[in-house]
Amino acid sequence: MKHNRLRIAALFLLCLGPVTLFAQRGRSQGGGIEIKLASPVPENSLWGTSLNRIAAEWTRISGGQVRVRVLHGGTEGGEAKMRSSLDANQIQAAVFTTFGLSAINPAIITVSCPFLIRDDAELDLVMREVQGDFEAAISGTDYVIIAWSRAGWVNIFSRDPVFVPDDLRRQRLATNADASDLNTVFKTMGFQLVETDIVDVAPKMASGAITAVYQSPSAVAAYRLYTSLRNMASINIAPFLGGIVMNRVTWERINPQQREEMLRVTRRIAADLDASMQRTDTDALRVMSRSGLVINRLNAAQEQIWADEVGRAMPSLLGSIFDRDIYQKIDAIVRRYRSGQH
Repeated sequence: MKHNRLRIAALFLLCLGPVTLFAQRGRSQGGGIEIKLASPVPENSLWGTSLNRIAAEWTRISGGQVRVRVLHGGTEGGEAKMRSSLDANQIQAAVFTTFGLSAINPAIITVSCPFLIRDDAELDLVMREVQGDFEAAISGTDYVIIAWSRAGWVNIFSRDPVFVPDDLRRQRLATNADASDLNTVFKTMGFQLVETDIVDVAPKMASGAITAVYQSPSAVAAYRLYTSLRNMASINIAPFLGGIVMNRVTWERINPQQREEMLRVTRRIAADLDASMQRTDTDALRVMSRSGLVINRLNAAQEQIWADEVGRAMPSLLGSIFDRDIYQKIDAIVRRYRSGQH
């Protein structure tokens, strides 16, 4: 459990079945509503600060009728445990990564299909188009997406330079068992995976059991993995999302006019968080570069090799790992953008 919380915290901080519908959710106190919002991230983090801002704003907007208590630092457990607690009304809201959001709507994992979306500009365009699809699908469930945020990008860091897939096939790539969808993609592409917790990567690198990782720059900086993994491929593997999810019955107990204002303010704070997360990764890369990290710039032909490799694997992954319709929609969006038709 501890290692699971660390993995999620690294994703958020350093980069993020049928359910039972209860008759009433959200704890009432003196006519008000108390909302417990669980987060896997420490309070002294960008996410922690943003969640505290949201809690204060909701109290202000509701005139004290809605009180949000943020449970920071993974005290409610990992994403599966948080979802179980959400269903049982032990909490009323929670912060999830792409993996937790995909448990609510499986199509969401498609946004994190490796090498499909390449940069922030493409991600912005994609989310503008598909966010409504996801929210419409979730509208038929017991959940409401209160806000979306970018949890960062994942890159390849390695002992030896990686420019094309064959370079990575010669490496022993650290992964974790919880990232089962991504692991399936990489296994299909023929990579050597070593399942481990991020806290165990450094000693396994020392023994030679691991020679590469895919992680966010901020996580690699925080765990000082760049002291052994001196190379980073410039291509982004995949973006990861963060989201605040609330159970629908609690949300609908709030005054509709107040809900509208809460949603507007929360999404503004989430946009501020996006900008801060981008600066954090940029700062991490700057620090690591000064300490000897080499960012290997892939040319267009090399980037296309990665795209072609994923394309060959895709027939076996569409409909099983990734949603076919969403994949095709995203693919069309990024193709138009790259051809200058956006």
